[in-house]
Amino acid sequence: MTKQMLLWPEGEVFTREVLIPTKYEPLPVEVTYIVPPFDKVVETWQNKDPAKAYALFRQFIVDWDQQDKLTDEILMCFLTAYPGTDEAIFAGWCEHMKDCWRKTTKDSVQYQTS
Repeated sequence: MTKQMLLWPEGEVFTREVLIPTKYEPLPVEVTYIVPPFDKVVETWQNKDPAKAYALFRQFIVDWDQQDKLTDEILMCFLTAYPGTDEAIFAGWCEHMKDCWRKTTKDSVQYQTS
């Protein structure tokens, strides 16, 4: 049996709590994310076209606990009403990816020394 390191966990689904900034106090929201293909992450990072921004951003989010099923209309309302919502949601995804990278790096070192 071969042990293969997964460099990019494409398709992985995970949930994290995100604090959405509001006028009064942050709103805790459970967001369900997905890891899109790496080229989509690069495209999002390099994007300068506001018309493409939402569609690229939406590829990272599967669902959240504010509705039975996440709808674009409500998500857009949150993004418009509460500046910083997109940064908070994307920061949750980034933290997960950092955790994955740390684990992969740690596992790689252990694998190489065994």
